[in-house]
Amino acid sequence: MNQNGTKESYRPKELPYSREVLKRILKQSEIGFPEIEKTATENAKTPARFSTHPYHSENVFLSEKEEFATYPVPFGFNGQLSESGDHLVCEFGDRQFFVLKDREETLRAYYNSCIHRGTRLLSETKSKPLKKIVCPYHSWTYDLDGQLLTADCPVKETALKEISVKNIAGTLFAEFQEGALNRLNPVLEELQNFELDSYVPFIVEKSVGDYNWKVGIEIFIESYHISTVHKNSVARVIAKNASIFDPIAEHGRILIPNRSFQHVPIPTRKDLIISYFLFPFTILVLFRDHFGIVFFHPISAEKTLCTKAILIPEKPKAPRAIRFWENNAAFFLKTISEDLSLAPEIQRGLKQREYIYPSAFEPGILHFHTSLNRLWQ
Repeated sequence: MNQNGTKESYRPKELPYSREVLKRILKQSEIGFPEIEKTATENAKTPARFSTHPYHSENVFLSEKEEFATYPVPFGFNGQLSESGDHLVCEFGDRQFFVLKDREETLRAYYNSCIHRGTRLLSETKSKPLKKIVCPYHSWTYDLDGQLLTADCPVKETALKEISVKNIAGTLFAEFQEGALNRLNPVLEELQNFELDSYVPFIVEKSVGDYNWKVGIEIFIESYHISTVHKNSVARVIAKNASIFDPIAEHGRILIPNRSFQHVPIPTRKDLIISYFLFPFTILVLFRDHFGIVFFHPISAEKTLCTKAILIPEKPKAPRAIRFWENNAAFFLKTISEDLSLAPEIQRGLKQREYIYPSAFEPGILHFHTSLNRLWQ
């Protein structure tokens, strides 16, 4: 144990990046600006221009909803389910479902709908573990493995419709269409280097905001705003607005050097803020010994549910360890609130303009729109 009551084995590990990547980070830390997107530089006379229509159009939102099912959806955390019968009641758009640990403590998820008449089976998450799943309408009953136990009325279906779920970095992702989870494969190999799957949530907060989900994502995939928006928080520990961005298929990685990066012979996790964007909804932000996650659930064209959480190596017991993580969580949530306070203002501003013009200092946004174009086609 170190002086904060946390395990030393969870402290910084080697970075899974090439020497070339580290050289690029060093260059930007010395310059103090984001690395310029090469395509934008080559086309400086015709800068990127994006229509604001998709940010407030209900028709665009409806077309996006059709495509959302083809992507994995984050909805909870593995650490929230520890024993048989533990469960979470969830929804995403029009889809209502729940996830639980069955009698063998295997993770399972089902659509929240009774075979009999379609009644919602579970209305809320309860602290008491489930023994069985009982419909509140006619008491049709299911075991935790989804099998129908009621034999009064023979039916062709004998089990609840199951949804595939996967634990990625301590976060639970649902698959509503076969193959959706495979979309994360390009980025999973790199994420596995950090061994995050066993991490547990320390703090989870949710908030609904008046902004399009894309506005939320765009705030977190560029560093150009840091010295302005975060001058009293994260800007104190990083090298101005410095960063590099690399696409990973439709996803991406943004690396932001701390002030220490220039002064160490071999940088480790303590010298970087490492962010991964998992298209289309999720942002992971890795620090030296814990990480934060932000994911967005679109509600309408101009309303979004945002979940923010801090995940840590293990549930703390000692008061000193609890205070240590509380301080880390407070810092992260303060930074997130600074970002999200801008989102409704951006949303209102977008309705006053026909186009926006992301700069070459925002390669993450340019890449995001390339992926969005495929989503809208």
